[in-house]
Amino acid sequence: MKDGLGNKTMTNEPVSYWSDADQGLRAVELRAAGFEPTEAAKTNAVVTIANAYTNAHRCNNRVRRIADLLVEAVAAKGGQGLLVGAPAVSDALTQGTDNAGYSLVSRDLMADCMETGHYAHHGNAMIVVSGCDKTGAAALMPLARTNAFGLVVYPGTSSPGRVDFEPWASKGNNLTIMDYVEGSAAREAGRITEDKLLSLQRCVMPGSGTCGAMFTANTMSTIAEAIGMILPRGASHPADYDADSDIHDDVKHQAHASVDALYNLTKLGIRPRDIMVREAFENAVVTAYATGGSTNLYLHILAIAREADVPFTIEDIQRIGEGVPLIANLQPHGAYAMVSLHNIGGVPVVMKALLEAGYLHGDVMTVTGKTLAENLANVPLPQDIPNQDVVFPVAQPLAAAGNHISLLTGSLAPESGVLKLSGKTLEAGEFRGTARVFENEADAMAAIRGDKIVAGDVIVVRNVGPVGAPGMPEMIQLTIQLQGRGLGKDVALITDGRFSGVSHGILVGHISPEAAKGGPIGAVRDGDTIVINPISRRLDIDIPIEELATRMKTPTTPDLSALPAGSVLNKYRRLVSSAHYGCVV
Repeated sequence: MKDGLGNKTMTNEPVSYWSDADQGLRAVELRAAGFEPTEAAKTNAVVTIANAYTNAHRCNNRVRRIADLLVEAVAAKGGQGLLVGAPAVSDALTQGTDNAGYSLVSRDLMADCMETGHYAHHGNAMIVVSGCDKTGAAALMPLARTNAFGLVVYPGTSSPGRVDFEPWASKGNNLTIMDYVEGSAAREAGRITEDKLLSLQRCVMPGSGTCGAMFTANTMSTIAEAIGMILPRGASHPADYDADSDIHDDVKHQAHASVDALYNLTKLGIRPRDIMVREAFENAVVTAYATGGSTNLYLHILAIAREADVPFTIEDIQRIGEGVPLIANLQPHGAYAMVSLHNIGGVPVVMKALLEAGYLHGDVMTVTGKTLAENLANVPLPQDIPNQDVVFPVAQPLAAAGNHISLLTGSLAPESGVLKLSGKTLEAGEFRGTARVFENEADAMAAIRGDKIVAGDVIVVRNVGPVGAPGMPEMIQLTIQLQGRGLGKDVALITDGRFSGVSHGILVGHISPEAAKGGPIGAVRDGDTIVINPISRRLDIDIPIEELATRMKTPTTPDLSALPAGSVLNKYRRLVSSAHYGCVV
């Protein structure tokens, strides 16, 4: 197969056993689908345009527009772009509901859909349009799995908003969904007026796109760019100008440039697994920590590395990440929205600082066909960009290393748990509090709203892990309530569920083994003393080990028989691994 210049291009052509007579059936199928067989025969590549489009939510409602643009751009290069769809789940619509478990489940389902469509339609290459956070992980998984020539296009983050009253006016044009949800909890607690909440609602998000700061979606786009699978500055652009506009010009540019890059990759013979090597995953961890990425990075990096057949463990993430300072001043730990980072140069500015300080592997290959160091050669350092405090120099970070995400072990987390501090430190190096135990998110929410949670408590929410829920929903609504009520620094929350990138406070999630698999979190009782120590990296229950062993003989476990046998959640429950291994299936 050759391109218009006579260069050999896609080399992973599917093997066909059809006879000449069978080609007539192919012609029938092509005509029925609206293609002209003679024109289809001239194409130099069949490019799978894998996309998780939906009109149901702002995160992925622009994806079809981008996918169509990619089809047109591929056609202009002499190829045929074939659309392959997948479901897209927005956490914003499922969080705090009985359907929240479908979010994480959708990651692996999307990857399976993209793989299926690619092979079933005989694709030679693949461009994946990502979007909402699980989509960002799912976009990389089929590329690593199939090793088809390809890369990722990010549809973009939401533009920020502004209001003229405090405590938000001083943030300028950097308000995101976090400001609204915490404002909503503050209104519920009587801390702001209804008029101010309504103003936030109207102004905080003027258009479409993923959640607007360093929450999980932008964490995953940053990771994809740091690995080398998104073109430079492709992880941070706004999705549009406002809800009534076309997609942003920067998105259009990335789409066209990505098609050019795809053909260049085929010419050079560079496939995803040539890019997604161990050193690239190490770069991803470093960059995610430096930008204050979501705790969900632990689940998704492990899953993507497995697809790329790269040995990578949860301990590797901790070992690499604990030495990285926090240098990006982005919400939820900082002041700015993602678009503010884009406006000063995007993720490359962060990576240039890290490369110069010796934190990154500069010799890894990227989808530009150049090494990371070559891509960053002309990118300025943060200190050389005037009038900005979005990215700090490595030598003068926003927070020193060890103050973002830490992997914990201990009597409550024999495998692991993930502590999120986001640049904040704990008084005296630990939090020691009284357990308030809940078997589900709803009961914990009722206690917070009923003013039954006080400073010094440790909220324990269990049976919400990958098996117990099933699907390991995010406990974001609880963290929002704590922040909105002014309890974020005085109340801890531990769970075998997970957290949104929006979440911040004293939070331990991903506790493994989970309660539904007999983990010791299932043995905690009201009134127990829980100890969270970020320095020793331990999560413990302060009772004699013999007492814990006795309780473990009769742990509290959920009813695991309530789901229909053929349901997606039932299949997931039977197949999913521990969060310690990335919740892979």
